[in-house]
Amino acid sequence: MTAQTIFLRSEQLWYRAPEERDVPLLTRWVNNPEVRSFLDSRVFPYGEIVEKEWLQTVLVKPTGPTPSGVCMLFGRHGEEEPIGSTGVFGINWIARFCEYGILIGDSKDWNQGLGTEVTKSMVRYAFRDLNLNRVTLRVNAGNPRGRRSYEKVGFIQEGTLRQSALMNGELVDIHLMAILREDWSGE
Repeated sequence: MTAQTIFLRSEQLWYRAPEERDVPLLTRWVNNPEVRSFLDSRVFPYGEIVEKEWLQTVLVKPTGPTPSGVCMLFGRHGEEEPIGSTGVFGINWIARFCEYGILIGDSKDWNQGLGTEVTKSMVRYAFRDLNLNRVTLRVNAGNPRGRRSYEKVGFIQEGTLRQSALMNGELVDIHLMAILREDWSGE
């Protein structure tokens, strides 16, 4: 990883903008049955053409309009290969809020505290760098590991969308969670 491409760093991880060369990896992640079981909208196969189109919509263009989202890939220090993607989306610059999302692409990288580290980094980025006041997220009820990670960072549940996601053939609830700048520990 060249120093020029790294945008943020945390204890164990680097963060950078996605690039066209990442499309095959991103496509593999969103088609992985273990990963997509936690995504509320991935019941159809996605090819590289669709993933490339999505990538074009989330890339921040310096000459374009004010972005409504920021997407980053992340990986371990000392390793080139990204292990996940994260971002803040649906940014409302007037009311100063956004929605947060994370995907760790391979289950071998789960249960190591990396999701919590990424979430802390992105909340810090949203509050300090983007000057937002509120970060929201949706987590399906079948993902208690994700929910614990968000709670460690300071997110609290604000509501439930009952039977709103399909997970392994069953309808599950989606919990709405948020953290406000005033409730954030500053980590």
